[in-house]
Amino acid sequence: MNTPNFSQVKPGIKLVLSCDLGGSQVKAIAQVYPDGIPCVLAMSPEIADVSIDSINSFSIQTFQNISTWVGVGDEYYVLGTIAKEVFAGSAALRDNKYHYAIPKIAGLLSMAYQKFGINHNHVDVFIQILLPPGEVNDARNLTTSLKQILKLGILTPNGRLKGKLRNFCVAAEGSGILTYRSRTLGKTYIQKNVGILMLGYRNASFALSAQGNPAKSESTDLGMSWVINSFVERTAVGLSKNDSRLITAILAAAKGNFDAFRPLSRKATPEGVQFDLNLFQKVLPSIRDEYCRALVRWIRNIAVLDEILICGGTAEYVKKELTNHFHKEATPIVWNGGVQFPAPLNTLGLGERVADVWTAHITYILMLDKNFAYDRKQDLVPDPNKPRPSTPTSGLAQLREYAKKREAEQPLNS
Repeated sequence: MNTPNFSQVKPGIKLVLSCDLGGSQVKAIAQVYPDGIPCVLAMSPEIADVSIDSINSFSIQTFQNISTWVGVGDEYYVLGTIAKEVFAGSAALRDNKYHYAIPKIAGLLSMAYQKFGINHNHVDVFIQILLPPGEVNDARNLTTSLKQILKLGILTPNGRLKGKLRNFCVAAEGSGILTYRSRTLGKTYIQKNVGILMLGYRNASFALSAQGNPAKSESTDLGMSWVINSFVERTAVGLSKNDSRLITAILAAAKGNFDAFRPLSRKATPEGVQFDLNLFQKVLPSIRDEYCRALVRWIRNIAVLDEILICGGTAEYVKKELTNHFHKEATPIVWNGGVQFPAPLNTLGLGERVADVWTAHITYILMLDKNFAYDRKQDLVPDPNKPRPSTPTSGLAQLREYAKKREAEQPLNS
């Protein structure tokens, strides 16, 4: 982690960006520090390296909200929907997430500058990224590269973006929710073995806190992509594992609705379409069963728990099976770590899918408050329609008071 001398940071715009470089969607919480209201940024995970000529063939208006492009050094990248639909971009699921971290962070910075109307280069940038436990150490090496590209400038649809990287923090996926849970439980947290299971698109990750101390962490490729790949291979009727409609259809089928599969069939006749639907109904339950068994088998061999926190976009797909398993093990489940994402921030309808990066953002802001000696009086996300006491969901003021009481414990930015 790059740790600056915060006392030397001059007054000016301070942009804080907490990023989750997910396999099904790239998500971030962006905020102008200290009093700006956070916002959610998101785009599909596809990325394509392209030439400057390809960039010049599109207008600025093409890259709005769901896509962007960036020029980093001598390389150019298109990110999001256009990368997928025009340039056959890939979500790069076989690569480590940090492999494309710099262009994706650059793309999110471009979106944040545009969102907040930042049109000059005197910006202090504070960045946090969440990665699978096995990639955290490698990603720390990104600090130098990020400093250089921000100093030289990132080419974007709205001009050259510059800034000064003041802090770069790499945290393990799930750390935000674990820290949130530790604040919720208070002193009892250090008496428990608390595990967190994160089920994403690309992989599944697990981390264990044993009596308040990080004990172990593991990742496996058992994400939703495992289900999709198995389904495409076993049905063998010309489906594409890169078709974004597949995951929607599979989630609907888990609730007994197979109609979402109709547009995916490549058959030309009603009889052919019905043949595919019958095949899908036959194959999918077996794949789901195999997936759940593999997931439970993996979890069982990791640790004995007092409670488990389960989160991630894939969690809902196997909620019933995981509930049954942990009920038999007499292990309480806390879905999404008990986090309730602030309704005013849920402008993109992502809900619990941003629970981890949101709680990580809260922890990051607390660390900045402490280092800047900023006495926060208001919640991060004020809700005028609900004049009630702050809660840990969006109540930074309340969390800061809690932090003051635990000064003797582990530092917030450790």
